[in-house]
Order: sequence, then C-alpha cells, then structure tokens
Amino acid sequence: MLMGALGQWVESYSKRFSVLEFFVIGGGLVLADIDDSAELHRIVAENPFTPFMDVEIMPVVEPGTAMAAYGEVAVALAGAAQP
Repeated sequence: MLMGALGQWVESYSKRFSVLEFFVIGGGLVLADIDDSAELHRIVAENPFTPFMDVEIMPVVEPGTAMAAYGEVAVALAGAAQP
C-alpha cells in the first residue's frame, strides 16, 4: 500500500525536482527549486513515508550570493567589536 502511494507521489511531484534518487539502503534525495515554503511543506507532508523517516531540509544558495552575505556579516561583526 505504501509503495503504491509512493509511486503516486513520485508521479505527482517528479517534474518539480531536479534530482530524485533513492538510496539502496532506504531513503532518498531530492533536489528542487521551491520558492514557497507552503508548497515544500505540502510535498513533504504528502510523501507517504514521511511519518516513518527523518526529514532534513537544507536550503542552498548560489556561491557568489553566499560569499557576499558572509562578507557583509564579517564587516558587521568587525564593526560591532570596535570600542
């Protein structure tokens, strides 16, 4: 029953994912560009295996954007450390 529901979930959402892979030992990996947290919540909640697994969501940022943000934070922290 769960595998049939998982098949329907994959069919419903696979077009939203850049990568959808299953690990041989169980579990899987999804890479997706999702702007709306409510949509992300719906996708995770509708996965029939969600109640039986640990879900870890790690947002990613383009490297140049991340480095610029870290630079801004470093400048701000350095300024805050000044007497």
